[in-house]
Parts: sequence; structure tokens; C-alpha cells
Amino acid sequence: MHMIYQTRYSFFHPSPGWRSEASKEKKALFDSKRLARREYFFEKVTLRSLADQTDQDFVLNVLASEDMPKKYKTRLTDLCKDSLGERAHVIFGAAEAPPRVHFRNYRWEYHAKDPWSCQIVLDDDDALAMDFNEKLKVEAFGVKNMRARGEKFGCISFANGLTALFRDGKLELHRLTKPAINLGLAIVAPSKTKYNLFDISHNNVPRDRPTRVIYSQSPYYIRSLHDDNDSRGRYQDDAVSAEELDGMIQYFPLLKDLIAEWNGAEPAPIKPAAAPRTKTATRKKPAKTLTAE
Repeated sequence: MHMIYQTRYSFFHPSPGWRSEASKEKKALFDSKRLARREYFFEKVTLRSLADQTDQDFVLNVLASEDMPKKYKTRLTDLCKDSLGERAHVIFGAAEAPPRVHFRNYRWEYHAKDPWSCQIVLDDDDALAMDFNEKLKVEAFGVKNMRARGEKFGCISFANGLTALFRDGKLELHRLTKPAINLGLAIVAPSKTKYNLFDISHNNVPRDRPTRVIYSQSPYYIRSLHDDNDSRGRYQDDAVSAEELDGMIQYFPLLKDLIAEWNGAEPAPIKPAAAPRTKTATRKKPAKTLTAE
């Protein structure tokens, strides 16, 4: 089964629903300062999390706009290849076709030989825990082999993760529990299928599609909130304390560098990692917000 991560990167297309101002106007979308900031999060967060995966059996399909300035096209392609080598494939698509069409055409052209694929949504500033692909692959085979009669596909969502709040020159981490969050949302289906997770409301996936939602005591993703978000900046007021950081770094090694860069202090020494658990988490009282030492 092919594991295909699908990421939109400054792709211009008029889509339904809430959109940031930058996504509505090409001049703002391709502003050099904005593209530099997006590149920072894509490299330091998204690509780094994929490079850290314990199971490297996957590909990344990045969709960017054909109207992106040439030098940024080159930078994006080089960045992906430097991080993931041949596992990264960048598409520069026309705005006339929606993302689902570009991702579908790529899948049909390059991955149709394998009867089944797992398509995973990953935004260009978010991250996945280092064991995400390993765990998801197990669940994906389960969905494929245990479908109810008449079901042609199935969706998977890991509900527990973190919000990385980049504001006022500081980085704060908050716990986040959200079923069917777009981050890491996956669909297991035949490789030649038309089914995908783009241009639909991810919040309605469990209602409209056969879906397995997985709750865990370990975080499986990081959602980044910053000044250039293309989605609404909401987060839960359940901050991760400084004493708990080493446990989070076990799942997201990239946090060590980010915390040092944003908060000007090295995190606590990393303790030996415990095996991830999949039982429903017990709700803890909100901890103090992370601040620099």
C-alpha cells in the first residue's frame, strides 16, 4: 500500500469556505516576505517531521501554483529533494483545476500499480509525530481488510496532538484534541479511485464517510499557529509545562531546535522514550504556559 502525503504550498485556487486574505490574491500569496516565512515553517516543521519518521516508506506530493515566481519554484523543489530525496514530488499546477484533480492525476500516474493507497492531508506548516507513518500504516491495512460490506473506502483520524503557538517572538505548546482535524486525516481507498479528502469539510468526514477516530495518550501531530496562517487561529487553553517538554520531544525531535531558537533556552535533557499508548487520555488540569528561562 502506498502512503501518500499531500501538501498544498501557496497554491492559488478559488475554494469554498473560510480563506485567508493571502489566498484570495496572487500578489499577496506570492509576496517575497510571505514566501520566506512559509518556507521557514515548511522546512523546520513539516519536512523535518517527515524526515524524522521511524518508517520512511512513504512519498510526499506537494502542490504549488504554476504562477509562483521561478526562483521560489526552484527553492521549493530543492528543499524537498534535500530533505526527502526521490520520495518528494512537487507539482506546479494551474489554478483552473482544484487540488483534488492535481493530487488525483499524480496518484493515477505514479501509484496506480499498487491496488490500494493511503492518502494523508498535511498542511505546509504542520508536523507529524515521528512514529505517525508507522502507526498509520497499521491502521490503514486494518481499514482495507476489515471494511463493512459495501464500503469502498475508509477514513482515519488521530484526534490527539499539540498546537504550536508562535507569537510575540515566543513558542508555546498547547494540547489539542479534535476528531477529524484536517492534519493527518487519511483516506484508504483503491489507488485508481476518485475519492480524496480535498474540497470537502473535514469536520463532516465522520458524519458522511466510514471513519475510524483514534484517541491516544501520546500526541500525533503539531498544528502551527502564526501570523501567516491560512486557517483560523483557534487553540485550546491547555498549555504544556516546561517540565513536560522532554516527553513531547520524544515524539517531535524538531521541537528541540524550535524551542531553542524561539525561546532562547535549551529544553531539559531527553529521557528514554516510552512506547506510545493508544488508550483514551485522562484529562489533566491546564499547566502553566511555556516561557523562556
